[in-house]
Amino acid sequence: MKHLLYGTTAMVTAGILMSGSAFAADKVKMGVGGYMNAFFVVADQDDGTGEPGANRREHGLSREGEIIFNGKTTFDNGLQVGVQVQLEAETCNDQIDESFMWFSGSFGRVNIGSENAAPYLMQYASPTPSHWAHGLNSPNYMHVSVGAHASGRFPTTRQLLASDSEKLTYFTPRLAGFQFGVSYTPDRCEEATAGSVPIACGGSYAGLPSDTNDIGEIWEGAVNYIGNFSDVAVRLSAGYGFGEDEVGGAGREDPTEWSVGGQVAFAGFTVGGAYKMRDNVEGGDGVDRTDANIGLRYATGPWGVGIQYAYVDADSGTGSDEMDGYEVGGSYALGPGVVLSAGVQYFDFQDDANNPANENEAIIGFVGTHVAF
Repeated sequence: MKHLLYGTTAMVTAGILMSGSAFAADKVKMGVGGYMNAFFVVADQDDGTGEPGANRREHGLSREGEIIFNGKTTFDNGLQVGVQVQLEAETCNDQIDESFMWFSGSFGRVNIGSENAAPYLMQYASPTPSHWAHGLNSPNYMHVSVGAHASGRFPTTRQLLASDSEKLTYFTPRLAGFQFGVSYTPDRCEEATAGSVPIACGGSYAGLPSDTNDIGEIWEGAVNYIGNFSDVAVRLSAGYGFGEDEVGGAGREDPTEWSVGGQVAFAGFTVGGAYKMRDNVEGGDGVDRTDANIGLRYATGPWGVGIQYAYVDADSGTGSDEMDGYEVGGSYALGPGVVLSAGVQYFDFQDDANNPANENEAIIGFVGTHVAF
């Protein structure tokens, strides 16, 4: 497959060079956008002695944002070239979330840099009842404490085998509703704080990354379909990925990951769901994890309401820890780029060893505002 992607990239490059005059009217011009959101949160969770909620405040404020720099130019031959840099709006372990360049034209699109892989970008899953900052699939906020529960309290059917590590991704043009994508990641590391996952590469002047201390040679492929039948919109997706464990030794194995998902929309209703299976998580032999979600949302004018369910079954080393999560919520578009949202979540974390320090039931309420600019 490596030769396939290298060959495809070479053909794309040749197509760009042979497609006629490649002069652009202007250099790439940068624009500034982004978002900021803030929520007031209340929580009621198990807080007995030794339980995860012990000594936790029952209310608080949560805030998050990014400043996103986008730029592109269009050449005379139709080729578009662009860049994107996502700067966290507060100090983080990874101050630059993602940064990459891209090329787009009749050949499709190529991404080069720190960006999620094709299966992540192409997936369809359950719609979020309130706003993506919460929701139960790759949420920005999770307000419940769960101790050492194997789920890590973070449900997601997004494929994250290589996360934002430096990679090369190619997307085909969409044909008859279908589009294909493939990503190659040499080494699963990022320029982040030591101890992070993916691991820290050490910076631009550290030389090429090691091939013995993490997961490398990661290949991920995906396909999705978009179709409209009368007043019904159908969205389907599937992805697969695998990598090489480069640590070696007892208890280590190559990780794999696959997912399927879809949405159907009609008359203001959107129903959808997704399922992901990950084997040998982080290279741990026999350490497996399953994530799934399903949801329904109805929107009319500026209003939207919905319900969502998420499930996690994660290997804890001695058995399987499980998480059930529910959300009921809604949103109101106050104006262009300004959305008010609120919701209630319920979580039930079950530990395979019935350890109270890793089990929890929690009810979370939140209300807040998202501002895009």
